[in-house]
Amino acid sequence: MVFQYQKNEQGLYVCGICKETKEKQNTMHYHLQKHEGTMPHECSHCQKRFYQKYALDDHIKLRHSKKPVEASIKCPFDNCEQSFQKKEHCRVHIARNHLRTFLDPWIQKKEGKIHTCGSCNKDYNSYPAILYHVMDHAKDTTDPVLKAKLTII
Repeated sequence: MVFQYQKNEQGLYVCGICKETKEKQNTMHYHLQKHEGTMPHECSHCQKRFYQKYALDDHIKLRHSKKPVEASIKCPFDNCEQSFQKKEHCRVHIARNHLRTFLDPWIQKKEGKIHTCGSCNKDYNSYPAILYHVMDHAKDTTDPVLKAKLTII
């Protein structure tokens, strides 16, 4: 399907279905694919599908490679021995395990898998996505303990 891209007064691309905004056209393209249910990139090993080619490539490298990928990114928190292959996996780990008590007050659970930001009312379909979002809000906090912890990530 050929997508129609619309911009608002601020120059952001606006989804005609849910009104979500994106700065870039390619990001809106992937967002629209999710509404359509189109996942064009399929793993030849397990038939799992992905919206973006880089996600398929990462999946193959992490799940199906004969040579294991070294987990070289260590969690920076004291007394935590976890290591990760990707920075974003480490960041979600930190949010879930080390900052959860600080971030959970910003997250409101709706029906199903929907999470809403208590600060700006934006909806997310996954817990990692809402964590990334509220971490951005948390960067503006006046709480010195949270501010110090966020400088780590």
